[in-house]
Amino acid sequence: MDTMPTRAAAKERWSKMSGRRSGTLERARDCAALTIPGLLPPQGHSDTASLPTPYQSIGARGVNNLASKLLLALLPPGTAFFRLAINEQVAADLGAGLAQVEEALAQIERQVTHGIEASPIRPLVFETLSHLVVTGNALMHVPSPDEARVFRLDQFCILRDASGNPVEAVVLESVHPSTLDEAVLSACKVNHKSDDRVDIYTIVTWTRGAEEYWQEINDVEVPGSRGRRPAGKGEWMPLRWRAVPGQDYGRGQVEEYLGDLRSLEYLNEAIVQFSTAAAKIVCMVRPNATTDAGDIVNAESGDVVTGNPEDVAFLQMEKYADFQVANSVAERLETRLAHAFLLRSGVTRNAERVTAEEIRMMAQELEDVLGGVYTVLSQEFQLPFVRRLMASMKGIPALPKDTVDPVIITGFEALGRNHSLNKLRAFIADLANSLGPQGLSYLNPQEILLRLGTGYGIEDVQSLIKSPEQLQAEQQQAMMSNVVDKAAGPVAGAMAKQGSPQ
Repeated sequence: MDTMPTRAAAKERWSKMSGRRSGTLERARDCAALTIPGLLPPQGHSDTASLPTPYQSIGARGVNNLASKLLLALLPPGTAFFRLAINEQVAADLGAGLAQVEEALAQIERQVTHGIEASPIRPLVFETLSHLVVTGNALMHVPSPDEARVFRLDQFCILRDASGNPVEAVVLESVHPSTLDEAVLSACKVNHKSDDRVDIYTIVTWTRGAEEYWQEINDVEVPGSRGRRPAGKGEWMPLRWRAVPGQDYGRGQVEEYLGDLRSLEYLNEAIVQFSTAAAKIVCMVRPNATTDAGDIVNAESGDVVTGNPEDVAFLQMEKYADFQVANSVAERLETRLAHAFLLRSGVTRNAERVTAEEIRMMAQELEDVLGGVYTVLSQEFQLPFVRRLMASMKGIPALPKDTVDPVIITGFEALGRNHSLNKLRAFIADLANSLGPQGLSYLNPQEILLRLGTGYGIEDVQSLIKSPEQLQAEQQQAMMSNVVDKAAGPVAGAMAKQGSPQ
C-alpha cells in the first residue's frame, strides 16, 4: 500500500491516486451518460458545453425512483431512523431508574429527528444516493446538518485497507481567489487579482483513534485548516453502493445493468431514426406521365387537378417486420430494467387478472434484493451520520462511552419487520378462511396489536393499547350500566302507571 502522506504532498498524492481511479471513473461516466449525464459529466466538460442526451428515459426514471425509495427508507420523514440502546448490564444495574433514563434518551432521539427535519440535509442525501446508484461512490462532508456537502467521483480519490475501511482520501476543488481569505491568499502565495481558479487539495486520513484532515494550496498548508476528530464522530464519510472486496471503490446499480441499458439505447436510437424516415412523405410521379407534378405540389386540400391516379405513388419502407422485432426486444429490455430499479409498472405482469397479493409478493422480492445495499449504507452512512449529528447539534449532551449506542431501526432492519408483518397477515387470513370467524377466537388480541404496531414501526405501541385491567374495568362498568338500565325500565313503568289518571 502507498505510504501515508506527509505535509505539502497533496498534489503529488492526487496525481498518483487518480491514476488508480481511472478505470472506475471511465465506467462511471459510461453509466452516467445512459442515465443522468449531469451527475458525472464527461472529462473536460465546462458549464458552456452541452451534455449527451440519451434516447431512452428509463435509466433516469430508475435512478430517481431508487434514490427516492432509499431516501424514505434511510431517513423516514417525521420518524427517528435510530434509537439509543442502553447496555444490558447497565440497564440491569439501573433497576427502577431505567424508565427515567429511557425517557431522557427518547427526548434526545426526538431532538435529533427535529434537527434533521429543520435542516436542508434531505436534498443533499438524495443527491448522494443518486451518485451511489449511478457511479457507486460518493464522499459526504458533514461539519453540521446545515453545512453538509457531497463530492462526486471525479472530485476525490480514496484508499481502503483489506477490510474495506477508509485509510486516506484526497479531495480536489477549484475556487475563485475572491472566495478565499486574505490570510490564506498571502500564506499560500495566491494572486488575488487573477481570474484563474485556484486548486485546493484536502487530505483526510483515518486511523484507529481519529480522523485527521488539512488543506493545501500551491504545496502550502492552508492556515487553520488542520483538524482532528475522534473515531465515530468524523466529518468525512466515504460511501459505496456495493462493496467490492479488495478494491478501493464500490460499484453502482447502473453498472450491473449496463449491458441492458446500452442495448436499449442502441435500439431506441434505431427506432427513432426509423420512425423519422418512415414519417417522411415522398410523392413520386411516373416519368412521361400525363399528370403534372407541379399540380400535385401546388394543390391544396380539396383542389381538383387533372391527371391519372396510376401516375402517382408514395414511397414506402418495406421494413415493418424488422421494426416489430426491434420494438419487441426494446420492450423486453425495458421490463427487465424496470424490475432492476423497482419501477412498479415493471413489477406488474401484463395479464387480465393480476391479484394484489401477487403484486405485493413480487414487490417484496425485488426490495429484498437491496438487502445487501441496506447493510452497507447502514454501516457507512446511517451510523456515522447520526453520530456526527449528535456531536454537532447544540443542546445534546455527550453520551457515556460503551454505555449508550445508536442502533439503526430502518433500512435492512425494516425489511425484516416487513417480512414478519406479512407472515402475520397471511397467518390471520388463512386462519379466518380455514376455520371461519370462530377461528380468530383462538388468538390473543393484545399480542396481535403489539406485533402489528411493531411491524409498522409505530413508536411506543404499549401506550396505544389498553391493558387487560383497563379492559376488565370497562367491561364491568358496561355490565353495571346495563343492569341499571334494565332495572330502571320497570321502575319507570310503575311510576308512569301511578301517575296516570284512573
